[in-house]
Amino acid sequence: MQINKNQLLGLLLSVVVFIILSFLYTQTNLLDGLEYGSINFRFYLRDPSEKAVKLQEGVRMSRKNPRSRDDIIILGIDENTIREFDNEGIKWPFPWIYHTKFTRYVGSGEPKAMFFDIMFLDHKPYEEEFAKAIKEANCVFLDYPFETEEIDVKYTDIEERMRILDIYSFPVDPQDNSVPWVEEAVPPTPLLSQAAIGLGFANIRPDTDHVNRRVPLVIKYKGKYYPSIDLLIVMHYYGITKKDITISMGNYIKLSNIPREKMAKPTPDNSIIIPIDDEGFMDINFIGGPGSFTHYPYYYFCRDGKIQNTSLKDKIILVAAYASTGISTDIHKSPYGDLFGIEHHANALNTILNQDFILKFTPWQNTLILFVIALLLGFILTQVSIVVSVAFTLGLVLFYIIGSYLLFDIFNIITIFATPIIQVGTTFSIIIAYRVLTEQQEKKYIRQTFSKFVSKTVVDELLKHPDKLKLGGDKKILTVLFSDIRSFTTISEKMTPEELVEHLNEYLQAMTELVFKYDGTLDKYVGDEIMAFWGAPIPQDNHALLACKCAVEMMQVLEQLNKRWVQMNKPALHIGIGINTGEMVVGNMGSASRMDYTLMGDNVNLGARLEGTNKQYGTGIIISEFTYEHVKDHVIARELDLVRVKGKQLPVKIYELIDIKE
Repeated sequence: MQINKNQLLGLLLSVVVFIILSFLYTQTNLLDGLEYGSINFRFYLRDPSEKAVKLQEGVRMSRKNPRSRDDIIILGIDENTIREFDNEGIKWPFPWIYHTKFTRYVGSGEPKAMFFDIMFLDHKPYEEEFAKAIKEANCVFLDYPFETEEIDVKYTDIEERMRILDIYSFPVDPQDNSVPWVEEAVPPTPLLSQAAIGLGFANIRPDTDHVNRRVPLVIKYKGKYYPSIDLLIVMHYYGITKKDITISMGNYIKLSNIPREKMAKPTPDNSIIIPIDDEGFMDINFIGGPGSFTHYPYYYFCRDGKIQNTSLKDKIILVAAYASTGISTDIHKSPYGDLFGIEHHANALNTILNQDFILKFTPWQNTLILFVIALLLGFILTQVSIVVSVAFTLGLVLFYIIGSYLLFDIFNIITIFATPIIQVGTTFSIIIAYRVLTEQQEKKYIRQTFSKFVSKTVVDELLKHPDKLKLGGDKKILTVLFSDIRSFTTISEKMTPEELVEHLNEYLQAMTELVFKYDGTLDKYVGDEIMAFWGAPIPQDNHALLACKCAVEMMQVLEQLNKRWVQMNKPALHIGIGINTGEMVVGNMGSASRMDYTLMGDNVNLGARLEGTNKQYGTGIIISEFTYEHVKDHVIARELDLVRVKGKQLPVKIYELIDIKE
């Protein structure tokens, strides 16, 4: 496929836009906000009803999301709980005796795991009773914070706390050369830590737009990996230990030797691969807004006695603040708006246990998408009409939006989103603006150059398809026609200059209209001589026949003109016409200040000499054997002779063109 200058420049413009946007995307944060927003948009499309819920309205009991697991239950310290406790004169934070009662009662229901998303960092009354209840339940997990800067409060027993915490640590991946992003760990009190069956951090870290979309599953600290509370609960749920965990920072966390019956999507080797980034973060596949998981008020379960049913058996119980007023600052933004911190953990657990992981294209894969779009736009927008360009661009944007959403909705794949749409819009605007400017200039040039010597039909065709205009000189098979008035000098001597000009103009006007009628190109007038050709600038398969038809009608029209001129006492005109077909050079020729679209070559000269040969044979129209071969089935002609014309070594057979058969 041949690429013209405009197409090459359009492709260059598209690539320039690609380079600029690729740099902004990979090397700066300028487009991060748009890309983050586009991720939220895809979550919203998947479950738009969840977006409208506000935490201030209270979490509704009946809003469980069908995508949530039945075995994840939140027992939240909600507005109802605060109200009930307040009526009894009990203020938040609750005395640990109530957590003790809660733990014993819920523990009697034999849940698989009970996770307190409440920090128990300071020693308080009823600590021993609470520790005893935790130990008896044998399913309690406690969390703690990793601080990103050194804290002011120093615990005298911090070494003991860290000794217990180190039990749950993993060795660091030898390939991990990353710098830790935390400064200090503050585990729960030693008594509670020893009673619990697992200690995990509960940190989250929002993106630059303050929306939390990820959760760290391991954090590097003082030469060890420490697991998150979510990872520990998952390990406990599957019944696996540290030896079943493989951590490749920047790639994955592999959970091995999982009982097949516990896997949502069994794999051949009974393992789960959790994709993580360079800092150990996993993308959370959020399922909806507030209240998406099964949840009940904390105060229902803060009582003495035992549960008399199996409603909590083998469930994962999450305990945390679940009220937006009065107690909780543990509220973080998500793709669905504000969520309680415990709901972020619930969504993380739901993601892992359902093996419903989000996969993100790497920056280089996304850059490849931008490059493919650049090539598409660069090639197509310069080759089709502006209307088709608009339709193609809108179609491309719609296809990309739908395709990106379906990849996310069906396969949990997140691709670059906003940047390609910006790229399409910017590239389209630049290329179309360039095309409008250049095409207007091109059309103006075509009109100025060709409207005087080709028909309106040909000009319109050139305006629609300017690529058919090959400037600068091309060799083509064309047909040329020369016509000349016989004894013009004698006629001119009998007329005044004014009369001669008027008479000649009337003749030239009639003959030129016939050239245009048969879609010929008027090359020039040389005094009384007319030179025209067919086959350029618009290719014509029947160019020889069109020239012959034009010549025959020129004779017929001249005969009618002569009758009228004789009646007006004006001299009759007689012409000779020569036609030849062959390879000629056609194009713009001349200087930078003056150029003509014309023909050159031996076959052009042969056409001119055939016109003069009419005098010797007393004929009106002579065509060469080369033209005759093209039109012999459509014309009435008689062979005249073999002639040897100047410039030709071999004689040329010539024919008198008498008429057109049809």
